[in-house]
Amino acid sequence: MTVVLIPCGATEWYDEGRLLGRVELSLTETGQRRCAEWVERLRPLGVQRILHGPDELGAQTAAYLARQLSIPTKAVDDLCEVDIGLWAGLTEAQVKSRFPSAHRELGESPLNVHPPEGEDLAHAAHRLAVCLHRRIKKNATATVGIVLRPLAFVLARWALEGRAPDDVWDAARSATEPVVLEYGSPPPPAPTSE
Repeated sequence: MTVVLIPCGATEWYDEGRLLGRVELSLTETGQRRCAEWVERLRPLGVQRILHGPDELGAQTAAYLARQLSIPTKAVDDLCEVDIGLWAGLTEAQVKSRFPSAHRELGESPLNVHPPEGEDLAHAAHRLAVCLHRRIKKNATATVGIVLRPLAFVLARWALEGRAPDDVWDAARSATEPVVLEYGSPPPPAPTSE
């Protein structure tokens, strides 16, 4: 079964290199143009439904694509972005300056990171993986598109590809185009509490 992970369209914060988190921002004109380009790449894949998180940006991206492809969308709460707490709106340089050990950990072992007043990345990864596997299985053999914000996109890709997490900054920066994956693996075990 084919799954297409689709990043949310660009926002002003994305263009400025800021962490978006769950802050509500709208698509920029650049984001809308990118979505238009993606339509032509998604059409031949036969995407039959687009799932997205409950936020405005995910809904805007999904709605734009779905209108062009004449397919339905569905908001799924567990596809929401990782809650990065006090890091929302910060650039990588600001996180590195204010939270040096967490910044280093994001590059070496991101699932060990818990942003201040935010969500533990290991738990976010598990939440997303379980949701993805459940939703993909529910869609049977239909090709499904899944619109995700940057960190959720990265964690979802790692889960579906069965890859070990690596540098979250590089992965999030390169999450700018849809990724086509073949589904076939079970959800990961629940994270352990320390």
